[in-house]
Amino acid sequence: MQRVGRKWAWILVAVGAALVAGYSTLVWSMRTVQATVPTRIVINVVQHKLYLYRNHKLFHTYPVAVGKPETPSPRGEFVVTQKAIWGDGFGTRWIRFSAPWGIYGIHGTNKPWSVGTVASHGCFRMYNHDVEQVYALVSIGTPVIVEGITPYVKIRRPINPGQIGQDVVELQRLLRLARVYSGPLGGVYTPEVKKSVETFQTMVHLPVTGVATLETTAKLLEYTHQTGAKPGYLVRPS
Repeated sequence: MQRVGRKWAWILVAVGAALVAGYSTLVWSMRTVQATVPTRIVINVVQHKLYLYRNHKLFHTYPVAVGKPETPSPRGEFVVTQKAIWGDGFGTRWIRFSAPWGIYGIHGTNKPWSVGTVASHGCFRMYNHDVEQVYALVSIGTPVIVEGITPYVKIRRPINPGQIGQDVVELQRLLRLARVYSGPLGGVYTPEVKKSVETFQTMVHLPVTGVATLETTAKLLEYTHQTGAKPGYLVRPS
């Protein structure tokens, strides 16, 4: 009986190991498949909506609370940089994205009545059950595109390489309209932005400094027919 007991014990151990290995393989396969599915978040600040795309198709639409006028939500083209569970006022999930001039994210809330309104300090609040679904489907590096009425802000300063801000997003938007810039509207004056500014300055016969002077900005507005233009929506690249 002792030998039989040992035999069955070894069989149970082997079966258990196989089940664990099989489950691990299944989990790994699911994660691999999820990671290879193209996923993208688009938030429309004016509509108070978050659109989640999977495989280039709209997967679901969710209501969100957006930033108040005194603490506006950032606009631009960013990526997910952090996923966490913070709790309290941030609800059950936190998804940070790469706006460089502050800590901004998509998160749940303990104030569900505020969802769908203008109420936050710049972040996007969601119902907890909604943000949990989004959290499960996005990963670090998932694109987060935040749309709104353009121009986003008026450029009131010369902008130098290395500077950050919502006005840098506006500069990038104008450079894109001028067809000299194809990078993201990320809010950082990168070497690519500097090169685009220099290209534009050459085109319009301005001193080629790589600094977006107020004269350069004025020429950009004129060149892209944005001077005195009525506000409109940003057109996303295809």
